[in-house]
Amino acid sequence: MDHNLLNGKSHLSNFSSGGFWMVKVLLLASLVGIAIFCTGVYVWAQEYEGRLPPRTQIDGLAVGGMDPETVQRALQERIDTILTNGIVIIVDGQTRTLSLVTISSGDLAEDVDFALEETLDRLMQVHQENSFVNAARMFLSLISPRAVTIPVALQENRIQSNVLALFPEAEILSQNAMFSISWNTEKDMWSLVVIEGSAGKEFQWDSFFTMLTQNLTQLIPQSIELDLIEKVPTTFSEEETHELISKAATALQAAPYEITYEDETWELTGDELALMLAPDDTVRLTLLDEPLAAWVSSITQEVNQTARDARLTVENGRVVDFVESLEGRTLDEERLKKDLLAMMAVVQEEPLGSIELVVDVTQPAITTGDVNNLGIDEVLGVGTSSYKGSPTNRRGNIQNGVDLLNGLLIPPGETFSLLAALSPFTYENGYLPELVIKGDKITPEVGGGLCQIGTTTFRATMNSGLPVVERQNHSLVVSYYNDPSNGNPGTDATIYEPAPDFKFTNDTEHYILFQAENLTDTQELRFTFWGTNDGREGSYSPPVVSRWIPVGETVYTQTLDLEPGVEQCQGSHIGADASFVYTVVSAQGETLETTFESHYRPLPRICLVGVEELTVEAEEESVTDETTSTTENVPSPDTSESEE
Repeated sequence: MDHNLLNGKSHLSNFSSGGFWMVKVLLLASLVGIAIFCTGVYVWAQEYEGRLPPRTQIDGLAVGGMDPETVQRALQERIDTILTNGIVIIVDGQTRTLSLVTISSGDLAEDVDFALEETLDRLMQVHQENSFVNAARMFLSLISPRAVTIPVALQENRIQSNVLALFPEAEILSQNAMFSISWNTEKDMWSLVVIEGSAGKEFQWDSFFTMLTQNLTQLIPQSIELDLIEKVPTTFSEEETHELISKAATALQAAPYEITYEDETWELTGDELALMLAPDDTVRLTLLDEPLAAWVSSITQEVNQTARDARLTVENGRVVDFVESLEGRTLDEERLKKDLLAMMAVVQEEPLGSIELVVDVTQPAITTGDVNNLGIDEVLGVGTSSYKGSPTNRRGNIQNGVDLLNGLLIPPGETFSLLAALSPFTYENGYLPELVIKGDKITPEVGGGLCQIGTTTFRATMNSGLPVVERQNHSLVVSYYNDPSNGNPGTDATIYEPAPDFKFTNDTEHYILFQAENLTDTQELRFTFWGTNDGREGSYSPPVVSRWIPVGETVYTQTLDLEPGVEQCQGSHIGADASFVYTVVSAQGETLETTFESHYRPLPRICLVGVEELTVEAEEESVTDETTSTTENVPSPDTSESEE
């Protein structure tokens, strides 16, 4: 036998056993190291329980390791300051402060919504898994810092309207080419001339709203320069002008145009057509919207009809009809315009016929006679509120809202929108105006006081155990909306067109009757929901105020809407943070609890002071105040956060 071979095998055996032993030692050491590391990470992560992850920034502020309540309060103070002070806008060297709130009936309607609570909830999702997963997420945040901004939603139409009011003469809209039309009695024919359009200067709204959004998300807003650009209208050649005049003259000569619907007939005369006929940008005829709408209004008054469900009421414990159902009819005005233009385009080639109106018909959801099939036989819940001390027009609007809601039927499965049920907010729909403050302007606005309706509906919804889909508390603490159980704020709901709205869902299997009552003797509202009780019970706890927020010093704002030297002041409102628990117990005994938290902004006393001319110094002072106030009460980052 070969001794060398035997010795080689022996060495190999020794090496293998020794090598495996070393691998085992290394593997064991690695596992121990990993275990120690994971344990360390786990223990370290526990220090962040209930706090924001490390190396987290919100709008440039280091907030890692802080508890969300502290961060929310600090950031909310900055948001409150921005909303109170507004944003400085510069147009052609003129400086004005754009108000972001409207003060009405002792409350605020905000033109900007900061999604602060949703942002913090999203950051705190690292705590929603088991402890080991949470620890891993915390560790990853050290490697990959997270920076977020608070999303904002703008009410662009309201903001645009307020900007135009601040700079009423800055924007000059361009004018398209127009016809000058008259009847030549000597020649017994229409005389037409094309008047060239004029250039204008128009605001760049898209870039403005982009800058405004970016500005607000930084929470340290800077002034914004709103640009004006020149708009040049379309020009026509001599040949195109001749063609337009020929088309228009032919269309006028063919008048009147006959419009029919069922047994009714209307005519569009040459004189009426002359007021609305215009050239478009493609050498074709068009009809101007305003004069066309004015003429069509005489038709819509006869044709249009709002669909109306049967309205019910409760008399002596029985549900009975008190308003019959009605089908809805709506004239398709855009189709009528197209049909008129189409007829004018062929008047030389075809004999004139008549235009049959296109009318959209909608059937009521609830028809008269369905009372016995709706399953309405008992009270589901009741909500109340007091409007004592309300001014005359506010009381009138509350009564109008009650009239519009009383007797409404909500089908099973439907999400009920309070704004939709109460709109349109017009004189024609029964609403009265109130004076509101928008920055340095005092203007009448229709429909004030309907938040009383929103609050009462919210309470009736909860006492009925129904799902709340959308609810926003008021911006201010107002006595009208304090809860009747203890007088604290917290159980209110605001509405303001187009947002916020109050919505709830009828998740029962039967219709719900909305009974709205105005108890004028005690100046209280009582809303009762009737239906079929499925065994659920709804209730809410008395609201608890966790803190009261003091107000700042009086704010003085110059205005041209008052006589020089005259002051008009809006009282101050202390701020607050409040919460309550909404509880629904199902027929099976299952309990669902929802906590509603509300922040009410502190509002200092605001006085408008009449002046002969707005001064630049006042605007610059506003800028200084804004910059100063928005840098206060900012959460200080941890030393470790700063070093990272």
